Amino acid sequence: MEFIRALGELPVFQGLFDPGWWNTMLDRTTSGHFSPEATILTVGVFVVAGVCIAAGLLLKVSFRRKSPTTVSSIDNPGKIRALLETALTQRSKMRVSFVRDDPGSHSTDATILSVDRTRGIELEMTSLVRASQTWVGKLVSCDFRLRLDPRRDYHNFFAFVVPVLSIAKAGDTFVRMRVAWPARLELEQKRAFLRIEPPRDDILGLELWSELAAKGSKGRLTDPATWGEPLLRFAPDMAGPDMELCNISGGGIRLDIQDLNIRRQRSLFEAGARFLLRLRLAEPEADAPLDFYVALRLQNIYGDPDVAGRKAYGFRFLSVCPPPATDKDVLAWKSATAGVPAIDDWVFRRHLEIYRARGDA
Repeated sequence: MEFIRALGELPVFQGLFDPGWWNTMLDRTTSGHFSPEATILTVGVFVVAGVCIAAGLLLKVSFRRKSPTTVSSIDNPGKIRALLETALTQRSKMRVSFVRDDPGSHSTDATILSVDRTRGIELEMTSLVRASQTWVGKLVSCDFRLRLDPRRDYHNFFAFVVPVLSIAKAGDTFVRMRVAWPARLELEQKRAFLRIEPPRDDILGLELWSELAAKGSKGRLTDPATWGEPLLRFAPDMAGPDMELCNISGGGIRLDIQDLNIRRQRSLFEAGARFLLRLRLAEPEADAPLDFYVALRLQNIYGDPDVAGRKAYGFRFLSVCPPPATDKDVLAWKSATAGVPAIDDWVFRRHLEIYRARGDA
């Protein structure tokens, strides 16, 4: 109260405490004369607005820094330790990949050797992985699965991102990598294990290129026009297509290929080879089909390599992106090592349709 009275005694503020000050201010303003009352009110409004804006910005920054935990994550230290120790006990494989949006990003399976909150997680990989000291300090994405209920054939999937702490060779056979202890585990609601054999009419088109074509002297990973003609293709109206889709899931695809079609490129079709695929899937629920470019790694080859005929090739999705909207746009690759959600959802919907068509639902 004393502060307000002191302000009122100042000449510039005295007008605000006089009876009829509002009418006086209006008269002076409309007549074009200087009004100290109006000036004080205007400055006050701007000061209050500035304070509110600054407070809002501070709250926004503070909220972002806190990075609140969602229902799909675990940040309890005890639960994290228990889950990682369970992964060690169950000898779960851990898939490791660098955190980067590159269709050529490598990922590999590792065995968990030890888990320690202080020292981190020690992983063992085959010496075929070209690990180097340049990995130290880089971020890697690690995902693993656990069967938490022994009575059910169901797995829970977890993932985390941490930096690499050290790299060391263990003889000539293995490489050991130590990564930091995670502060949080993300729960991944994967349905990548759900694999269907879709009707042929649901596959609108397939085109397969070797990744080498996109990394050649004229090729660019971001521009499909530079990849040249595909190695193999499929279209519903083709008589004797180069390949056919056997089954698909959110995490990969299996293609049936006539041996004659790859005889000249047999060296390209070896385990670990990388490919690029244009995939178009019918989507009855939408006006347009699902259309993707997918980077693949050849995981498995089914069938005797010395026997001619059709063979199945299993591919794992590495990266994905929609086709460019215009000729001037480029492909924006995103990691798909945890699966492609849009394909995953498509497979689930088709699964329900097939299930109902059989009279099981």
